[in-house]
Amino acid sequence: MDATVGRSGRSRSPSPRRRARPEVTVDNYEAVYDYYGPGRRRDGFTHPLLAVVGALYGPRLRIPPETVTELHRLHNAGVGVIVAANHPSTHDPFVLASAVYDKRVRFLAAGTGLTKDPLFRGPLRPVFEYTGTVPVFRAKNYVGTAREVHDAAAARLIGLCVDRLTSGGVVLTFVEGTNSSADDLRTLRLDSVKKGVGQMVRGVREAAGAVAVLPIGLVYRGREHVRTPPRHPVVAAGPLALWEGPGPAPTVDEVRGVVRDGIDDALTEAWR
Repeated sequence: MDATVGRSGRSRSPSPRRRARPEVTVDNYEAVYDYYGPGRRRDGFTHPLLAVVGALYGPRLRIPPETVTELHRLHNAGVGVIVAANHPSTHDPFVLASAVYDKRVRFLAAGTGLTKDPLFRGPLRPVFEYTGTVPVFRAKNYVGTAREVHDAAAARLIGLCVDRLTSGGVVLTFVEGTNSSADDLRTLRLDSVKKGVGQMVRGVREAAGAVAVLPIGLVYRGREHVRTPPRHPVVAAGPLALWEGPGPAPTVDEVRGVVRDGIDDALTEAWR
């Protein structure tokens, strides 16, 4: 985009918020992540929306007091946090967002959410955009697109997330990448945890940063596929995983294993 001219007559670059919205497709991923990389969140829109969504769903957040204390310590120390959840329902983005708006951990609600790109091509685009969510391009939605394009788009997204985390930010992600199978509702198979969460942790550690993962288990007790908002889903937190200090970066698979175990613990708590 060309520079604009201010009243002083001097040219200036346009504000990121004034950029034209790009077409959200994988072939246009560079423009998409240029646009969403700085963040499009509007608190004046997000906070009232989260209050309404919380009232609709009424999620119950089960999180130990010691986990709350440690999360605040890490946040105050500038450690990035990944909120890593399972994905049993299409309601999950709203439930997770309203759960982390809980006053005990409200700073997590300012995090960067990740969700599938088709949601950015319909009437709900402003909802996801103004809450600071970033689109994810899934290969299954772009059959026939060259593999190198998918790989480049994924690498750009991981880089964006690593940047947020190394600066002490929060990223919220569903580790399965799609809705859970029936086999993953009470316990999560390792194969269901995609490599993205591992790539984020490894990227932060390779940059000599510290990073924590908060595993989350979402449970609807048989109402995960209803069309109307199911009341009082349970959102349980598993034990925090923390990578800090000197030492080699963990492998992607090592991180996946730790995250799977943490979500399993959270699901056990949520189903009680």
